[in-house]
Formats: sequence, structure tokens, C-alpha cells
Amino acid sequence: MKTGRRRKKEEKRPEEEPISFSPPSTPSPSPAPSSRSASRPSSQRPSFPIPIPLLLMAAVLALLVICFCVGQTFLGPRAKPTSYVPATARGSWTAQVQLLMPQVMTSEGWRSDCEADADCTVLPGTCRLKQREDRYTEQIVDEYDDYAYNIYYEETGRLLYESADGDFVNTQLNPGEEWVDGDRYYSSEEWLDPESCQYTQYAIWITDPEDSSSEIEVLLSECEVWDHITVKERIYAEEEYCQVETVDTLAVQDTFTQEGDGAYVEWPDVLAPEDGRLQQEFEGVVVFSADRAERTVRTDDPDEYYHYMTTPHYLGIDENGKVVSLTDRAP
Repeated sequence: MKTGRRRKKEEKRPEEEPISFSPPSTPSPSPAPSSRSASRPSSQRPSFPIPIPLLLMAAVLALLVICFCVGQTFLGPRAKPTSYVPATARGSWTAQVQLLMPQVMTSEGWRSDCEADADCTVLPGTCRLKQREDRYTEQIVDEYDDYAYNIYYEETGRLLYESADGDFVNTQLNPGEEWVDGDRYYSSEEWLDPESCQYTQYAIWITDPEDSSSEIEVLLSECEVWDHITVKERIYAEEEYCQVETVDTLAVQDTFTQEGDGAYVEWPDVLAPEDGRLQQEFEGVVVFSADRAERTVRTDDPDEYYHYMTTPHYLGIDENGKVVSLTDRAP
């Protein structure tokens, strides 16, 4: 309820006092001065002898210098080749084929779930009726209201308040709860009883709904909050629970390996059965050598291995006679 008192938000009125109005057992709360009416610090920006963009650029350059120095200290300068020499490639390979077969597992499950799965089979003569706890219907067996607590209510903005530290702060009703007691399932939801509300002597200032630049003084009401309790029972469905066979993930049943050298890879001659599949794995090792220099390369890609073996490559040698690079482009 409005008291009829109004003030501008920008006005600072330390001499005004609310009509009464303190929360129970606390000193009379006085509205905090509006932040808009409080004195503001100077808006002048501090002056800097050096422009900020230049400071940022200097910081970035310093960071780059530090990173370069750290790299040179711990990694050392990157060696560059001073000459390239043609290399001879020697390669060896290992080709492996794994036979993957589906694994059948026996377990228990619901007939309806198994019949909906193409990889599941119900074993005949193993089914029995059983309550299914994930499928049920609910029916209300009782409803009632319990008194919870009292709360302050402001009818103009339809907001709830509670007393805290000598002031009134906006709040909300507690969220609903659910719990189980035996075979009954309870849920509660709080609600405010408008017929129980009575005006108090406590007042607060709120923004005027008709003029956002002004505030009006309103009286708070004290109202009862109740818990609405709903009690339900669950009726579980009965379904057939059976022994079932399911196809689990594919597992390695056998492995076939073939080794050799040279550029051409020969895979083991294995045919995949109708209900299985084949999985290939490859490892190739190529040694490039020229005079007394040498570099070894490993790969799991047969195409890359073939490229190494059939395309001329060159070793990059630095001034100390060490191999520092490998390339297939003629220098």
C-alpha cells in the first residue's frame, strides 16, 4: 500500500525519516542514499608522460626478446644444411591383418528391449514376469497444506522481502522439494496466501511504476506461506524378463603377419567372414644413407613408405657433417 510520500531519485534527503519502520527487534532502517545522489570522484583521467599504446608495444617487444633468448639458451640455434647429397634407401616392412569377430554375451534383460535390438536374441523358455521400475504410472492418493512461515510482501511490485541486518531485502519462495517415504512419493510447493496478508508499520522506498525517475514509499504486508504437499503412489508395469544373447563389440580373434623388405608390400592373404571384418596395421622403416651419413624414418602409412622407397631423396648435411634434414626435392 502506498503511503503517499514521493521523492526524486536524484535528491538527497538525509533529513527524511520513514513513517516507522524497522524490522522486528532491529533499529529503524533508513533508506540507503541513492548512488546517483552520492558525491562522485573527479572524472579527470590521470595524465601519463608516455602514451599507453607505446607502453603496450614496448611490453610486447620485450616479451618477444625474452622468448627468443630462452629458445636460444635451451634449444640452441637451428642448424642449416650447407650441402645436399643423394641418399640410398633401404626399407623393411611389417604388414599385419587382424580378424575381428563379434563376441556373443549372455545376460538378462527385458523381452521388449531385446526384440527392439537387431543384435539381441531372447533365449526360449527363460522368461518370467517382473516389475519394471522404469515404467510406471502415478496416481495421487493425498493432498494437503502445511503452514511454513511468514514473509513480507509488497503489493505494488508484487515482490517478497525479508528482514536482514536492519534492512529489508528482496527474496523469493523456496524451491519445491521431492522425497520418498516407503512406497509413497512426496512433492511440495510453497505458495503465498493473499487472504492472510495484513499491513505492518514497516515501509520501504521503491521505484514509482508510473515515473522511473521517482521513488514512492509503500507499506509492507506480512503474509503466511504454506507448503502444498502432494502424495503419489506408483503402479509399476509387469513385463517378461529373460535370458538374452547380445552381440558385443568386435574382438580380435586371430592375427596374421607378414614381413619383408623393398618397396612393395605384400599383405597376408586373408578373407573376411560374413559376420566379421579385417583390420590392417602397418609399420615401415626406411634408412637413408649417403657416404657415412644416415637417417632413419618410421611410418605407419604404406603409401608414404612406398614414396620413400621409390622417390629420390637427399640428405641435408651441416658444416659439422651431421644430417639435419631430408628432402625429396633436388637442391
